[in-house]
Amino acid sequence: MKALRMAGICLAGVAVLTTGCGKKADSVGKGSNGTLCWVQPLKGHPVHQMTQIAFKEGCRRLGYDCIVVGTDGSDCAGTIFLAEQVLAKGTIKGMAIWAGNPAWNPLIERAGKAGVPVVLPHFPIPEGSAPGATGIIGCEPAAYARTAAEEIGRASGGKGAVAITQGSFNSTENMVAETFTKAMKELYPNVRVLASEEEGFDPSKSIPKAVSILQSHPDVVAALSTTGGGPTTWAGAQKETGRKIVAIGMDYTRVNLDLVKRGEVHAVIGQPLWDESFGAAELLDKAARGEKIPWWTKLPAPLITTDNLAPYSELLDKVEAAIKR
Repeated sequence: MKALRMAGICLAGVAVLTTGCGKKADSVGKGSNGTLCWVQPLKGHPVHQMTQIAFKEGCRRLGYDCIVVGTDGSDCAGTIFLAEQVLAKGTIKGMAIWAGNPAWNPLIERAGKAGVPVVLPHFPIPEGSAPGATGIIGCEPAAYARTAAEEIGRASGGKGAVAITQGSFNSTENMVAETFTKAMKELYPNVRVLASEEEGFDPSKSIPKAVSILQSHPDVVAALSTTGGGPTTWAGAQKETGRKIVAIGMDYTRVNLDLVKRGEVHAVIGQPLWDESFGAAELLDKAARGEKIPWWTKLPAPLITTDNLAPYSELLDKVEAAIKR
């Protein structure tokens, strides 16, 4: 698969991942071209661990040291504080920031004014909306939101109600929820789409939230979660309520692929976590060398069902082996 091209080529000699604890920066590599920085809260989240490995491997391949900064929790302010400390040292050649809302803009602007290229993976934003940013890389949420609508409508027979849950109300997840809702109304006008609700990132809280939705809406036949924990959320809710629905979530983590394999969720969207993170290092390298990069490097985000699990499972085997080394 094209979306996994980099992963298949690059993982043979991947650097060891150290996730660290609390408010701490991790360094990897002995690069000769300087240091690139990855900025991301929730450092220990399985999805984030994969992105960190991919970025570190990109740095290693390109001859850079890599430093990862962030907090263990979803602490935007704490992570920005750590990133500002790294920026103030004046020793990094580029910065990739996992920025999902405008709260990151002051950091991005400061980096830009300091002459440090900034690439924003995963969260697409309009050019010019974050002064100082050099470019973005990732998939197009509107495209995979429509894909999810097409699949849910087809698999559910175009009837009943559909629930939507989000990890948080951020620009990208909001866009996915809104586009999905519009597409469902256009393609399957007989389907009722519920207002999106926040599930959060803690399964002990997100599963009861989904259970409540199912109990309050007996006509729900399907659900879309716009976050990587969504498959666990909706698999757990189905188990607790004894209801079987068509559930689609995000991301090809091991837990999520296992849920698809067992039929506990219908599918997951293959957001290009590896490629966008590895690619962020490539873009920063080009920018640091004075090359002009496009504002948006677009990547595909295919639907992953039982029919096409194998390439993603193989990628995770390699990532997990890298973590153990």
